[in-house]
Amino acid sequence: MITSKFHHLTRGIIISQDQVLLAHAIGHQNTFLPGGHIEFGESAPDALKREIEEELGLSCYIDGYLGSVEHRWEKNKELHCEMNQVFRVKVPELDVLQSPVSLESHIEFYWASVYELAGHHLQPYPFRKLIPQLVRGDTSIWWESTLKDGITTDNIE
Repeated sequence: MITSKFHHLTRGIIISQDQVLLAHAIGHQNTFLPGGHIEFGESAPDALKREIEEELGLSCYIDGYLGSVEHRWEKNKELHCEMNQVFRVKVPELDVLQSPVSLESHIEFYWASVYELAGHHLQPYPFRKLIPQLVRGDTSIWWESTLKDGITTDNIE
């Protein structure tokens, strides 16, 4: 029997010199954007600031709302569905020439070209298209969904 889980997430796009900061769960193939779960009663921007502080030990400021991305996948006979609220984020202490050190032992961070995100297995996969469009100057609000594509097991771990 398949069970289901819903995740309400906040994600940050941190870009410097056509490089975007990616998070990677050690031992897994996929990457994702910095951020995490929004706690009950917490705003998405406040949750993102909290997550970046917890993950990197750094303060940040929100530089605008970019949009939403829905995503679903199946793992270990459990159906997951997530709603990502996405923001542009500035973290003045980060240097694109050096990968930041994670404060969480199961996650590592590194910079990747915004034009090579498929090779880094970025999930949800609509970010692979949206981030380069953002860098090229597209300021339209995002609304993307993988729900229409059916359940994916595209290397989700």
